[in-house]
Amino acid sequence: MLSCEYTYANEQLRIAGMGGAFAGILNTEASIFGNPASLIGIKDNNISAGLSAQNLEYQNLPINNGSQLNTEISFKLSPSIDYCKSIGKFGIALGYLYDLDNRGSTIKINATTAEYIVDERKFISDTNTIIKYNLFRESVPTFSLGYSIKKDLSVGIRLKYREQIFKKGVINRPLILSAVHDPDVNRNDATKLLPAIINNLDIGASIDNFKNGKDSVENVEADSSGGGIDVDLGVQKTIKGITIGAMIDHLIQRKIVLSQPSELRLGVGAMPFKWMNAGLDIHKSLKDKGIEFNVGLEISYYWEKWFKGGIILQNGFSHEASKNNISLGAGLMLGSSKWSYALVKSIDGTPISKATHIFASSTRF
Repeated sequence: MLSCEYTYANEQLRIAGMGGAFAGILNTEASIFGNPASLIGIKDNNISAGLSAQNLEYQNLPINNGSQLNTEISFKLSPSIDYCKSIGKFGIALGYLYDLDNRGSTIKINATTAEYIVDERKFISDTNTIIKYNLFRESVPTFSLGYSIKKDLSVGIRLKYREQIFKKGVINRPLILSAVHDPDVNRNDATKLLPAIINNLDIGASIDNFKNGKDSVENVEADSSGGGIDVDLGVQKTIKGITIGAMIDHLIQRKIVLSQPSELRLGVGAMPFKWMNAGLDIHKSLKDKGIEFNVGLEISYYWEKWFKGGIILQNGFSHEASKNNISLGAGLMLGSSKWSYALVKSIDGTPISKATHIFASSTRF
C-alpha cells in the first residue's frame, strides 16, 4: 500500500473538505465515516474530536392574532470522537457519533389576557406559550476493523449500534400570574388597588409552575425510538499507484426508527505527488434512482525547521440528493496536534447559515 504523511486529520472533516470522496482514498481515519479498509495505513495512535453544525437558523415569523412572539429555530449538531491505530496487518478504530437535529421547531407566545374577579378580589393573567417541536436524536458507537490481505489489497468492516429517538408534537404551556388582595383595599382607587395586586403576586411560584409544565397540554404527533445494528463493508486495492475502493453502506439495519437505504459506492484515489491527494466517488442508493458523485483534492505543506508544523487545504464538489455542493477545508498542524475547519455549502443560493460547518481537533501520540 502507498503511504501518506498527513494521515491524521479528523476523518469527518477531511471527507467533508474533499467533497465527500473517501472510498478509494488511502489512510483516512475510517472509524465512523470512511472506508474501514483504509485503517491499515494509520500511523501511531490517533485521537480526534469534531463538531459539525448545520442548518443554523433563527427567524421571526409573521405575528398574528395579537401574538407577542413567533419564531422558528432550526439546527443540527453532530459531535464525534474516535481513536484509531494499526497493528501489523490489522487496523482498529473506536468511535462515537451523536446527532441532535431540531427540524424547524417554533416558539409562539400569545398576547397576555387578564381579568379581575370583583367578588373574589382576585387578579389573573395568562400568557400562553405554544411550542411546536420536531426533534431527532441518534447516538452511534462504532467499531471498525481493517485487514491487509496482501500488500496491495485490504478489506474492512464497520459495526455500528444506532440508537434513535424521534419526537414531534405541540406543547401549550401557560404562565399564570394570580393575586388576591385584602378586603380593606379600595377597589375604586387605582392607586391603592394596583400596588395591592402587585404586592400579592407570587411570581416565583408562577415561574416554577411554568418550568415544571403545570397546567400544560401536550399533543404528541410522533414518539418513537429504537436501536439496532448497522454494518458497512469496504475493500481497497492499489493498482499502479491508483487505489480503487468499493463499499456497501447500511447493509444491515435492525430495529431503528429512520433507516437509510443500502448504498453501493465505488471510488478511486491517487497521490500524483507526495503533497497531493485526490479522490472520486460514484455511489447509488439501492432504493432510489439516480447516481450521485463526489470529487475532491487535498494538498499539504510540511516543515520541520525550528518546529514541526504543516498546512493542509482541501476543496471538493458533490452532487447528492439532487443538490450540487461545494466544499472547502483548511488545517493547521503544530507538533503532534492539528486543528481543522471545513465548509460544505449548497450552490442553490441558500444562506451560509444553512451550510455545514465542521470544527475538529486531532492528536497523535
